[in-house]
Amino acid sequence: MKEPRTDPYIWVTWLTKLMSGENQCVWASWFRSHFKYDKLPSDFDLAKWKAEHNQMLQSRIEYYKEKEYTVYTENQNSFKLVGKQGEILAGKADIVAIKNGETIVEDCKTGQPRDSDQMQVLIYMLALPVSVNHCKDRELNGVVKYSNSEVEIPNEKIDQTLKDLLRDKIHVVGAVDEPEQIPSYAECRFCDISKEYCAKRIEQAPKAVSDHGLF
Repeated sequence: MKEPRTDPYIWVTWLTKLMSGENQCVWASWFRSHFKYDKLPSDFDLAKWKAEHNQMLQSRIEYYKEKEYTVYTENQNSFKLVGKQGEILAGKADIVAIKNGETIVEDCKTGQPRDSDQMQVLIYMLALPVSVNHCKDRELNGVVKYSNSEVEIPNEKIDQTLKDLLRDKIHVVGAVDEPEQIPSYAECRFCDISKEYCAKRIEQAPKAVSDHGLF
C-alpha cells in the first residue's frame, strides 16, 4: 500500500547521509517524504538497539545532572519546521543540557562513528534555537556520544555553507518533481523501499570478476 502525504514530511535522519555524502540516492528520501508505504521487513534487532540506546541515554542524563545541568530528553526536544514550500522538517534530539549560559545538544550512538552522526547534531544545532522554547535564541554546542568515545561539535561549525546545504537538500527531497533514482547495492540493501515502488532496486551484490586479464 502506498498513500500520498498531504505535505512533504522529512525526518532529519533521512537527510544526514545525503548531506554528508554517505548516500547518493536522493530519490529514496524523496519517496519517504512524499508517501506512507508498506516497508520491507528488516533483520535489524530494534529491541536490542532500543535497550542499548536507552542504557546509554540514561547514563548520559545522570552524567549531566551530576554536573548540575538542567536536562531535557527526546520528546521534550522534538520539533517541526515548516518551509516556504510546505515541507516539514522533523526531529528530536536525545539530550539538551543547559547550565547558565551553556547549552549542549547531544545524540547517543551505539554503532560505529559516521560523518552523518555529526551532520545530525549540526541540524539540531540549527533547528532547536528557532523551534524549541528551552533552546530559543541560545547558542548551542554539540556532542555525538559513542560507547567508548565522543565528538565535540563547536557552534563555530554552524556557517552559511551548512545552512545552504540543508536548504538545498530539503528543497530537492521536498520537491514536487521526482528526482532520478541512483541505485546501488551498497545503499539498496539497507533501504526499506521494495521493488513494488522502486523497480531499479538492486538486491544482489555485484559478483567478483576473475577472468579480466588486468592483473
